[in-house]
Amino acid sequence: MRIFSGAEICKFNACLFGMGDSTMILDETNRKNLIFLILQFLHEEGYEKSLHLLEQDSGAFFDYSYFSGFITNGKWKDAEDYLSAFTSPHTNTFSRKMFFDLYKCKFSEAPDRSGGSESANIFSNDLRRIPVFKDDGFEDLVEARIIIILSSAVTILFLNADLIEIPEKTGSVDKALVRASLCVDLRKLAESNPSLCGKLVFPNLNKSALLSLISLICPNSNVRMGGSKEDLIRLILQFLHEAKYKNTLHRFEQETKVFFNVNYLAEVMKLGEMGKAEEYLAAFTDKHANIYSKAMFLELQKLKWEATTPSGSLDNTTSQKTKLLASVGMLAKKNPALRDKLSFPKMAKSRLLTLMKQTMDWWRPHSCSNSKSLEDIPVVPYLCGEPSSLENKLNRTKVGNCKLKEINHPSECSSLVLPNYWSGERIACLTYSPCGDYILALADDATHKLWTWSTGQNEFCKHTPRVLKEDVFPKPRLHQPMSGKTMKNEIATSVEDSTSCFAIKGSYLFSTSGGKIAVFDLKSFERVASFGSPIKPTATYFIFIPVDLLAVGLDDGSILIHCLSSRKIKEKLDGHDQRITCLAFSRCFNVLVSSGADGKLCVWSTKRWLKLTSIDSIQNFCTRRNNVPSLVTQIQFDPYQIELLVVQDKWISRHAAPTLDCLSQWVPDESEAAITSATYSSDGEIICVGFRSESIKILDSMTFLIKCRINLTAFTQPIPSNIRVKVYPAVVAAHPSHPSQISVGLSNGKVIVLQPLGRGGWGEADALEDDGDNSDGLEHCY
Repeated sequence: MRIFSGAEICKFNACLFGMGDSTMILDETNRKNLIFLILQFLHEEGYEKSLHLLEQDSGAFFDYSYFSGFITNGKWKDAEDYLSAFTSPHTNTFSRKMFFDLYKCKFSEAPDRSGGSESANIFSNDLRRIPVFKDDGFEDLVEARIIIILSSAVTILFLNADLIEIPEKTGSVDKALVRASLCVDLRKLAESNPSLCGKLVFPNLNKSALLSLISLICPNSNVRMGGSKEDLIRLILQFLHEAKYKNTLHRFEQETKVFFNVNYLAEVMKLGEMGKAEEYLAAFTDKHANIYSKAMFLELQKLKWEATTPSGSLDNTTSQKTKLLASVGMLAKKNPALRDKLSFPKMAKSRLLTLMKQTMDWWRPHSCSNSKSLEDIPVVPYLCGEPSSLENKLNRTKVGNCKLKEINHPSECSSLVLPNYWSGERIACLTYSPCGDYILALADDATHKLWTWSTGQNEFCKHTPRVLKEDVFPKPRLHQPMSGKTMKNEIATSVEDSTSCFAIKGSYLFSTSGGKIAVFDLKSFERVASFGSPIKPTATYFIFIPVDLLAVGLDDGSILIHCLSSRKIKEKLDGHDQRITCLAFSRCFNVLVSSGADGKLCVWSTKRWLKLTSIDSIQNFCTRRNNVPSLVTQIQFDPYQIELLVVQDKWISRHAAPTLDCLSQWVPDESEAAITSATYSSDGEIICVGFRSESIKILDSMTFLIKCRINLTAFTQPIPSNIRVKVYPAVVAAHPSHPSQISVGLSNGKVIVLQPLGRGGWGEADALEDDGDNSDGLEHCY
């Protein structure tokens, strides 16, 4: 390390608090003097908003120049707020006089000062906030208070207004003179005010005092070249957090852009303060920066909409809000503008204060007369400490994933078979409600079943339990209305025309099994409407598009856009030669994507209903292991509406929207049978893939690495088993808010709910289950 001379010791000592003040930093004042060092740093770096918020949060320095600037510009509310951070009208006579003069000057400039006017009422209310005592040294305070007490009518106040000596309304030039005079008077009051004593003069600090201190403590930090300025910012952030200076903390986060505090963003979102949430996010990125930023701003807009729009009778607003909050957090992890700013170093408590104190404890025994060098000064190799707990957690997860986890027995995961299932009828469609309070299935025989976690036959529980155990109450039950009705579709006239599909809209179910589209009330199971044709062309797939559109794909390859409010067909889209196999909508890009039995993928604008792009051969998207054509059976946007999952029976792939550029592809082993179904988890982190080989594989959605394999044989075979029955997962559905919970509809009519044991995710290391961390990987703390 560099050897400092005795003269340099004196110079550095002066750099902190000026010559002759080496004993200024004592144990009792370490904290206050550190605040001065931070204030100087904020000023020198141009973090002006954080600077003045810290002045107010800490109460260490009253910047009279900043305060008088509000008065000079007539910003009376800002002046009052700044003064209120240091004192109040109840504190002492000088404070009462300062507030009184502010209120009086503000009223003198009001456009209407007549009795009973809004300005007069505001002034009267302001005066009522000032307690005045007989021994107050300012006569106008006593007289004003007496008038307020004795006056029941505001007009009487102004009959005696001469006692308060309110100036006459003046022109702009005279107004400036009055404000300047007020600044002089308030300065005298401030200097006499015990609440502001010692807070009006900033200590004499040489330039970059805090940076010089950090250079001494950590000589390898290269602060002056900018190498460790971010570390110093993190140290200051920790100090602000521990001091509970919340206003300064979150403004400093926005001005420095070093750490994106997901917890704070979630907090203001939960409170419904969407303006603050958007302001915080906008400090780090804008909606045009990338697709993830755009999606985050859209999620905030959706939260605004959710807060003002009543939900359906079966929807749970709180659950939907929780899902949107989690969505924004996961988007932050994927966002290239934010993902490097999400982790915070794990540091010992009060790291910056401790470093400064250790240096000063060493410093005091060394006087300027001592020619000894600084070679034995305590130094540290780093400023901020080891990696964060979040990074450690992710590292542990990777270690746990090195070996594929196999689940071959029901005891190796939490599982639950839903009661009153079908016998021998394949599950064709399966879904959770939008908020997870029930599970709905449609079988090949055109009948529906709905299971809910409830305490009574006709009640809906708020959500499915997060942990599935035999002793969990309430138990799932098959919902059956008192009328005894069942929801059953019209069956297609021929087996080859049988295509099942359903979609939920509020408390109504739209469903088809190859015939007309039926509309059912989900509580009473009453069929309230039906539409479409029982003969060709028939509906093969449909989805809802916000706010009141229904896109219906037909077996002739066309797509009809129905307007639900007008009950009219708005558009007809022609782009496929054979039946529509699936539809997917992205609110992020306002596009509808369609897949057909002809091997095409088409992208449609939902604003102008024009075809934006079309791919004639889906197998040409990615490199295939063979050239055998394969039907696209399913398409699905990720939870953030940014990437499209394309599912065929031989492989799955991810594509960027709206261009459909291939991002990655996964081809299973030759030993695996055909893919039957695939779905994203609610957080988009994993993809669950079902196979005809009686298994489910859990993949990392970005890398397609296999995290876990679930062998369903142990869950499906009768005990004892004399005859081997092949049962495979026909459809897989993901819980809308619990990322690790899935429901599996089997080819034998059963529905099984599965989730991992403990608190970890599928295939994660056992250590994650018992580390006491209840977070979802988005806990960021100082």
